[in-house]
Amino acid sequence: MQNASFFSSNSYKVLEGLVEPSLELTLVHVGTEQCKPFHVVSDPRSEYIIHFVLSGAGFYSAHGSTWSLQAGQMFLIRPGEKIVYGSDSNNPWSYAWIGFQGVRTESILRKCGFTQDQLVLPLSDPQAALDCIEEILNRRSLAASDTLAREASMIRLFSLLTEKFEKATGNLGIVVASSTDATYAELGAGYIKEMYMHHRIGVEDVAGHIGISRARLNRAFQKVFRTSVQQYLIEKRMRQAAHLLRETSLPVKDITWQSGYSDQLAFSAAFKKHFGVSPSAYRQSGTAQKAKTEEP
Repeated sequence: MQNASFFSSNSYKVLEGLVEPSLELTLVHVGTEQCKPFHVVSDPRSEYIIHFVLSGAGFYSAHGSTWSLQAGQMFLIRPGEKIVYGSDSNNPWSYAWIGFQGVRTESILRKCGFTQDQLVLPLSDPQAALDCIEEILNRRSLAASDTLAREASMIRLFSLLTEKFEKATGNLGIVVASSTDATYAELGAGYIKEMYMHHRIGVEDVAGHIGISRARLNRAFQKVFRTSVQQYLIEKRMRQAAHLLRETSLPVKDITWQSGYSDQLAFSAAFKKHFGVSPSAYRQSGTAQKAKTEEP
């Protein structure tokens, strides 16, 4: 039976190479490590990672802030962000971690207490978190039974974190009328963020992925985002196109594809309608403005 990649030593255990069958929430890797003094990591990641500090001390830097951390705390790394973290030189930390991704990720993180600005949280029961990680580490095969067991342990871990946050904040799961709309909108927005580059993705696909009608999804988007699903998708594609035109030298043909369009003329027409100028004119104005601001 085929196994995922597992590495183990006296100070380090990691399970990776997982192929979990879900776009909603996918386990990427888990592990534990007793770090050496001043062991520093600074590589951007392509997935979300939560580290659970089990003993010792260290630091975490992100968004221009630095936190001194110790046992009983956890910190979140988001994909693509510039981060640095490392163990204390005198009292190096040990930690467990879980890496994951999927369209439900941001919704789950908010339920655990994480936000864009709140990247470090208390961890009231480190042993419970470690138990979930160890359960995953012990189910190493790619068989369906182990895949489901890993998923169950991951969900149990997030359930524990959510429960602790709810008790700490006094929010004990009181249901409000808009909770369903918020859930549908979050799932739809997450799916769009994952899939917008595929030019065949449309509103029907987003609604079908969630399992509701197009009309129901549009009502949820109007209530939560004050816009339609189609407009939200267009806005996402236009923001991506504008970013690539400003920050890269890619030809417009390549940007067309990376922004979710298969036809360059259709892309240019949509871009001009959205921004009032053609892609090439937008790039020229951005280059000129950048050169102006860089003049001595």
